[in-house]
Amino acid sequence: MMAVVTTGNGGYDKLEYKRVPLPQLCTGEVLLKVLAAGMNNTEINTRVGWYSKSVISST
Repeated sequence: MMAVVTTGNGGYDKLEYKRVPLPQLCTGEVLLKVLAAGMNNTEINTRVGWYSKSVISST
């Protein structure tokens, strides 16, 4: 199947559209065919690295 894979923090150059193996399904699970998808602000901020830093002190 085809998938968009994140290869690290950064711009759109860190997203790759590539073939990946089908997941192994367990009993009671189903595989859905996605016809459309989108990204929200949290996903965009994660991609550009805003959420990649660890918390080093309490607030």
